Amino acid sequence: MLSGCTIARRRDIVRHMSAQTRRLQRPSLPQLVVDQLLGDVERGQLRSGQTLPPEFELAAQFGVSRAVVREALKSLQAQGVVEVVNGVGSVVRGMTSMPLEQFFTFAARLSEVSIQELLEVRRGLEVEAASLAAGRAGAAEIAGLGRLVDSMAGSLREPAVFADFDTAFHVAIARASRNPMLVLLVEAIRVPLRRSVEEGLTNWIRTGEVDTVRQIHADVLEAIRSGDPDRAAKAMDIHFAQAMQIIGQAGNPPMVRTGVPSDRRTGIALDPARRHAADGDLRP
Repeated sequence: MLSGCTIARRRDIVRHMSAQTRRLQRPSLPQLVVDQLLGDVERGQLRSGQTLPPEFELAAQFGVSRAVVREALKSLQAQGVVEVVNGVGSVVRGMTSMPLEQFFTFAARLSEVSIQELLEVRRGLEVEAASLAAGRAGAAEIAGLGRLVDSMAGSLREPAVFADFDTAFHVAIARASRNPMLVLLVEAIRVPLRRSVEEGLTNWIRTGEVDTVRQIHADVLEAIRSGDPDRAAKAMDIHFAQAMQIIGQAGNPPMVRTGVPSDRRTGIALDPARRHAADGDLRP
């Protein structure tokens, strides 16, 4: 039989362990503020483009210190939920591919995934995007894709310039699919692959088959213009099969070049004169 002291001691141990467990599971004050603000966004009480109240107002609203609010806002900024605008404050952002870009880039930098593996993921996404675009793209979107194909054809001897137009072309197809999630994913995964696009084109130039690149993209455009989803999917699938083959011959090129400026968010090497294009601002 257990003595009263032993029972009391065991009860104290269990109570102590339970208290410890509760403390480990309790969210921090900054996390509670983050959760509340995220909830406001989800409920539509905070909308894209809306400026959050100043720190002191949020501190009073949640009954916490300004330091807690500041930490919560930093967390939301890191998640891409808000951005700090000079002279304005913390502004709620719309949906953005930035967190996904960082994920894919970090995974590739750590060699957790190879360029070929990222291309396989992108292939699945963009074959579907092309299929949907064939059935949903309007005349203006088709015309924009045509201008981008012409721009690519005119920059076949300039890999860095070509990579900008190639990026814009594939993102434009994703937008024409009218599926915002496809747009975010295509935008995100293109960042760590940009250098491989340049190397792939360089390889086409080296083999004297650079005109194949022009024809590949023209075929994708014509398939989407035809309005036939199956034809568009097949054209994009062929495009990726050839791209993966030529990039594989380049030997999985490095994603980052030393000695050149890089994207401030991801560290991917970019030409500053064309950074607007890589950020998705290049308009057809």
